[in-house]
Amino acid sequence: MIKRAVLKYIFVVVSVASMCAAEFSGLRPCGAGYSAALLYCGMPAVVVIPTFIAFSVAFDFSLSSLAFSVSVSVATFAAALISSRFKRAKKPLFAVLLAVAHSALLLTSGKRGLLPVTIWAMLGTGIFVASVCFLTPVFIKKLKYNFLETELVSGAVLLICASTGLCGMRIGGFDAAYLLTAFFIPFAAAIGSLSGAVAVGMCFGCGIAVFTLSPLPIAFTAFSALVTSVFARAPRPLPSLSAAAAYILVSYLFAAPPSWQQTVCFAAGSLIFALLPPRLLDRVRDTLFAPVTAAAARGVIGRVASETGNSLLGASRIFDDMKTAMEQVPDYEGESVLERKVCSRCGRYQVCSAVEGFGEALCKMEHASAVKGRASVSEIPAILSMCDNLSALVAGATDAAQTRHAQHIAAEAKREGRKIVAQQLGLMSGVLRQLGERVKTPARFDVESERRIAAELAYRGAAVPEVIVTADTVSVVMRSDDIGSDAAAEAVGRVMRAPYRFIRGSADVLPGYTMMVFGRAPRYDVAFSVASVAKEGRSGDNHSFIHLGGDRFMMALCDGMGSGEEAEKASETAIELVESFFKAGLGSVSAVECVNRFLALNECERFSTLDITVIDLNSGDAEIIKLSSPATVIKSSDGVCAVSGSALPMGVLENVKCGRVAKVLKAGDEIIMATDGVTEALGSTEKFVTAAAMQNTADPQIEAKNILECAVAMQNGKLRDDGTVLCARIFEKNCGA
Repeated sequence: MIKRAVLKYIFVVVSVASMCAAEFSGLRPCGAGYSAALLYCGMPAVVVIPTFIAFSVAFDFSLSSLAFSVSVSVATFAAALISSRFKRAKKPLFAVLLAVAHSALLLTSGKRGLLPVTIWAMLGTGIFVASVCFLTPVFIKKLKYNFLETELVSGAVLLICASTGLCGMRIGGFDAAYLLTAFFIPFAAAIGSLSGAVAVGMCFGCGIAVFTLSPLPIAFTAFSALVTSVFARAPRPLPSLSAAAAYILVSYLFAAPPSWQQTVCFAAGSLIFALLPPRLLDRVRDTLFAPVTAAAARGVIGRVASETGNSLLGASRIFDDMKTAMEQVPDYEGESVLERKVCSRCGRYQVCSAVEGFGEALCKMEHASAVKGRASVSEIPAILSMCDNLSALVAGATDAAQTRHAQHIAAEAKREGRKIVAQQLGLMSGVLRQLGERVKTPARFDVESERRIAAELAYRGAAVPEVIVTADTVSVVMRSDDIGSDAAAEAVGRVMRAPYRFIRGSADVLPGYTMMVFGRAPRYDVAFSVASVAKEGRSGDNHSFIHLGGDRFMMALCDGMGSGEEAEKASETAIELVESFFKAGLGSVSAVECVNRFLALNECERFSTLDITVIDLNSGDAEIIKLSSPATVIKSSDGVCAVSGSALPMGVLENVKCGRVAKVLKAGDEIIMATDGVTEALGSTEKFVTAAAMQNTADPQIEAKNILECAVAMQNGKLRDDGTVLCARIFEKNCGA
């Protein structure tokens, strides 16, 4: 806080000095208006007033200057005191008293007439208004919002006046205006826009031109700013050096070279900018300027994603509650038939019913009889074995067995139904929870890349009003038919230094404009093939090669038990379900459990083995999932290995534990999967690995065909079961951008 206050007061002193030094046709109207604006914005009078009086007298040592500065100080101090009670009239009150204070010039100097004094008063009041407009967001609003256009224009007016005053503050030929010109042109290019750097350069040029009465400095500083804009994104200190070099070179070109003192000032200003830490420039840029692309659109994206994610998580909790409620439904236990029809008619009923566990024993006997559909002595609990009316109990249990048996079957069916529904509710809850967590993750935007992509596309002839870069995608709104999607993807990849691909486009986002969405192209791709032969007319094997969302590739092989049409239907159903669940975004375990549960509930009892490999095409991570399938062979530069998994086939049990193995693949690695018709023909897993290792071709189609032919040859030209071989080879795509 102390450091910030010191910097603020240094700024006040230097700015007041430069404004007091600004002279226009013998008049110095800037110091009075600027000092009044500082008091208006809350700067301490004990700092502003002495500084203003001191510099006014220093630059014009005369009685009239002293009288004028004192009268202005008294008038503005009075305005500050009065306006504390009349806040609505604060600005008019300052302006009127400031204008009236100029009458001191008439009283103290007869050389100045009424017209010059009136012009001086009007200029001073105008400088006051411009200064208030620019200083209000700085000192009153504390830079809580970005500068408006009127505030930037007012700042430009003050910059022209200040640069004129700086030219009048030469010490030994060294000109502070040139030093600040060399500093602020690259500074403006670094924190703002390139057009802003040109504007700053022209403002300094106008100030120097007013002092020197020559228009050449305007052209020189404008040229310097343009050259700096060209090198604005180059490594430092090239931007600052280009500003100084451009000014000096163009001045020599027009035979108006600067003095050696001015050249030193240019070099010093460039050096000061080059030594500024980049973090400071970033902080100033974030404080003064808004992002180049729409902040509102980002806010809408973030809010919608958060609300959608929370809604999905809320729905997930509802399904969890429904699952819990379904699992906690108690089974209905009807009234004991034995107690009502047999025991209650016995003379010893009152004595027996008082015994602890009597009722539970009757229910247990009834339940055991109902399960078998008849009663027997073996179902009689120990507590009832000494009953004098035992034959009546057995006879009553037998009579009720049929009714209870039907009720028991119905209760078991309801219980099983509730269990299945609860499992499905839990599955839906898990899916919604995964989606909710993924959707509500806040998007991160890259504003610098957005600016560079817009510039790159504009260079290629596209009108681009909007670019949004997130971690996953780049969305570009551009004028329709300017450039094609392939050229736009190449431009995006050039900026992002990675290959990008066109994902989708939406026409008529704006009249005449199209939105294109690009995603990072995966590092790897897969070449794949299959070779298959059926024992009979129709094979019971089915396979799938499919690109999943999120740059994942899945290859799956399913072997329906047996051969022919029934086995084909079983494996086809399993493969279709696997594809659907994986494309829906379920995790591998959840997807396999869902498919297994569906097949387990199928009354036809058609079992299938399943072999799945899912590859992340960005990282090369592979997940191998196996259910009672033969080994998967992986060929790499490190050698050949087999991945095995032990589990029951799909559809045997409702709950199944699949074998899962994780591997990391790289370019050139191969994955080979086969059904047991092939591995059994070869004789063993080791011989399957040997057959795969013997293949020297890089073509998956030839490799799969050769392995299958080797298996067929081992069984004299005809397999005893359907045989299928899948072969996939991972390769690295061209990553040049």
